[in-house]
Amino acid sequence: MDKIHFAIKNESLCTKNNLVESILNGLDSFLNLKYKKGLLFSISVLEKFIEKEAKYDAQTLTLNEKRGIRSFSSGEQKKILLAYLIEQKPDFLILESPFESLDTNAVSDLKENLIKLSSKIILIQIFSRKEELLPIITHVLEVENDVITSSNAIEKYTFKEHDFVFKGTIPKSITFYKNIPKQLISLRNVTVHYGDNCILNSINWIINKNEFWQLIGPNGSGKTTILSMIYGNNVKAYGQEVYLFGKKKGSGESVWEIKEKIGYFSPAILTLFQREITAKEMVISGFFDSIGLYKSPTTLQVQLAKEWLKLLGLESEKEVSFKNLTTATQRLVLIARAMIKHPPLLILDEPLMNLDNQGTAILIALMNKIVKESDTTILFVSHRSVDNLLLNTVYELVPTKNGSIGSIKK
Repeated sequence: MDKIHFAIKNESLCTKNNLVESILNGLDSFLNLKYKKGLLFSISVLEKFIEKEAKYDAQTLTLNEKRGIRSFSSGEQKKILLAYLIEQKPDFLILESPFESLDTNAVSDLKENLIKLSSKIILIQIFSRKEELLPIITHVLEVENDVITSSNAIEKYTFKEHDFVFKGTIPKSITFYKNIPKQLISLRNVTVHYGDNCILNSINWIINKNEFWQLIGPNGSGKTTILSMIYGNNVKAYGQEVYLFGKKKGSGESVWEIKEKIGYFSPAILTLFQREITAKEMVISGFFDSIGLYKSPTTLQVQLAKEWLKLLGLESEKEVSFKNLTTATQRLVLIARAMIKHPPLLILDEPLMNLDNQGTAILIALMNKIVKESDTTILFVSHRSVDNLLLNTVYELVPTKNGSIGSIKK
């Protein structure tokens, strides 16, 4: 008899850890997994191994390798973690958003391994989007208040289609920039080595005003390196032909003078953020290029933040603690924070990560609105192909044995 495998919609979980712990400990009566050995396959588990390795210099996942788990690509890390978990001989695995942050090839490899595994153990997949579901899933579980209430055969489960339109127009800027050239970013024959390893090979890329670019490429192809050369303080940018807003990097402008012209979003910026701050205060903090509000804003700045929240349909949540907002709502607030000064360049690094279909539709609508109603250029980075975006062009990094080369896809 074929095994039964389950899926749980990510957005139906209030506190993910509660249900996961309940299932792993056999306390959830619905699945009847009491006395069964279960393990969790997730980024959080992987991060604990990485942290342990860094803290104690102890390799658990890579005992037979000459390098630590941190040095592997995201796809390789998950493959190694899965192999380690299988060695523990579990009766079932909980797969928490297993394909998030992986490129197309890594997703395909991991899916293949999980499908093979499904003949031996029970799989419980926590998913955000319909297209992520493993083909071996037989049932979708309904959850209320972190308790499983019912089960539906996959063929009888209704997946909602989502579309979204914002009412109103983007608030006008009260910040103005002088002497912003047509050519915002220029990389000329940029080559980056880390030791003997070549990451980027002769990258040539120009980003102009009022363009909407997507940067794509598999894990380890150098996307993060390029972003850090533009926005961060990556020393590899110095001495190279990297021009930001008409000036060669390292020719006098400080990192902060560059950053004030760039709105930036990445899920990683919240990694160490623990302060109690309202949604409104988080938006206002964009005026000061800080994560969180540490200065007293003007009346005009407060008013503009309220206008952004009204546009996003979050007027009633302006005084709600940012940490208590849903993931999708946090993303909207952080993009408003990045856009409140109408910067010449907006970098959105993986804004769709861990979002369900509804959250994805809302953020796509916001990106398209920014393109149509502002003069801000967008550089959008994503591992997933995304429909319905008003993109101008795609810049693709293609790995080779001599480092990634770049190509423009119209």
